[in-house]
Amino acid sequence: MAASCDLLDVDPLELQFPFVLYKQISCPLRLTNRTDSTVAFKVVKTTSPRKYCVRPNNGVVPPRSSCTVVVTMQAQKVVPPDLQCKDKFLVQSAIVSDGLSAKDITSQMFVKERGNVVEEVKLKVAYLMPPEPQSEIAEEHDGLERILVPMQRNVDDGSSDSASLRSAEEVGSPVGRIVKSEEFLKAAGPALETKVYPRPAEQSNQLSAIIAKLTEEKNSALEQNRKLRDELELVRREASKQQGSFSLVLLIAIGLLCIILGYLVNK
Repeated sequence: MAASCDLLDVDPLELQFPFVLYKQISCPLRLTNRTDSTVAFKVVKTTSPRKYCVRPNNGVVPPRSSCTVVVTMQAQKVVPPDLQCKDKFLVQSAIVSDGLSAKDITSQMFVKERGNVVEEVKLKVAYLMPPEPQSEIAEEHDGLERILVPMQRNVDDGSSDSASLRSAEEVGSPVGRIVKSEEFLKAAGPALETKVYPRPAEQSNQLSAIIAKLTEEKNSALEQNRKLRDELELVRREASKQQGSFSLVLLIAIGLLCIILGYLVNK
C-alpha cells in the first residue's frame, strides 16, 4: 500500500520484516516524485534509532523519477512477545532548487516555520513469521502424494498394506500428522504407532503418584535412620556396662593384693 502525496509517493506505508533471530533483515522503501520539481527527502527514525540502519537516509529525487531507500533491521537476540512492534519512521519531503545534490541537504530545508513546503508521511513497522523454504514445501508435498495415494487405495480395497507405512517412513514425513481420518488409521493397522499425550487429569494423577512414592521413600529413610540411632545407643550402653564391670574386678584384685602384701610384711 502506497501513500500518494503532492510531492512524493511512499511505498509501502508499513515496513514488514520477516523476523529471524541473529540475522539482519532489509526492507526496500520506494519514493516516487510525480511532480515537475526537484524534491529532497529525509527518512527519520522516530523510535529505536540504534535498531535500524537507513541507506540513504536523505537524498534528492529528480522530477518524474524515483529512488529506493533500504531500511535494515539489525540482528536481534530476543523475540518480542507475539511479534508486536511499535517502531515508527517519518519520511519528510520538500521542494528544492534544481541541481541540488544530496550532500547539500540540511535539516533547515524540512522546517515548516521557515516557509518551506514540507510533507510528512508516517511509516509503521511490522514483524512477520519467516516464510517456509520452498524446498521443504516441495518435499512435504511430494511426501503427501507418495503416502496418501497408496493408503487411500488400501482403504478402498478394504485391506491393510504395511508397505505404505514403510514408504512414509522412507520419505521422512510425520505419518501421525498426515493420517488423520479413522479409515486411514484402520488401514495402517498395528504397524502405526500413535503417540497419545496424557490429559491434564492423567498428568495430575501421575504427579500425585510420584509425590506419594517420594514421600514413602523419605519416611523409609527416616525410619532406618532412627533404627541406626537406637542400635548405636544400645552399643554405647553395653560398652559402658562392660567398662564398669572391668573397673570393679580390677579394684577387687588390687584390694586382695594389698591384703596379701600386708600379711607378708607383718609376718
